[in-house]
Amino acid sequence: MRVTPLDIIQKQFSPARRGGWEPDEVRQFLEEVRESLEDVLKDNQRLKDEVAGRDAEIDELRSGEGDLKSTLLMARRLTDDIHRNARREADVIVGEARLEAERILLAATDERREMQADIVRLRSARARLIADLRAVLEAYQQTVAELERDPPAAR
Repeated sequence: MRVTPLDIIQKQFSPARRGGWEPDEVRQFLEEVRESLEDVLKDNQRLKDEVAGRDAEIDELRSGEGDLKSTLLMARRLTDDIHRNARREADVIVGEARLEAERILLAATDERREMQADIVRLRSARARLIADLRAVLEAYQQTVAELERDPPAAR
């Protein structure tokens, strides 16, 4: 039976034959108080141990929380670095592509100029060839005309 503080205050012992209290009742009561105090001390120790265990668990969780926070911060920094590097790399690729496009356009423009110059040369050569053929044809026509006018002398 558990003794409460109110039980201790209200406890009344039977008077003993020689004065004082009945020793067996006092011993019985003291035994109940001792058992109750032992139970309370055991419960108190168990609760202290439980609190200490919970405190250790809380400290471990807080430590883990700090690790988790630092890991998340590191992941965020790494993500930011990856994004910056990707953007830089994309800018470099775009820049290189623009330079390559300009190089291709310049090469195409140069090739176009060369083709236009070839066309001009070919047209000029054609015009000279036509002029030369006309000159040759006219020379043959004059020769034929002269031959027709002056018959060859008989020999």
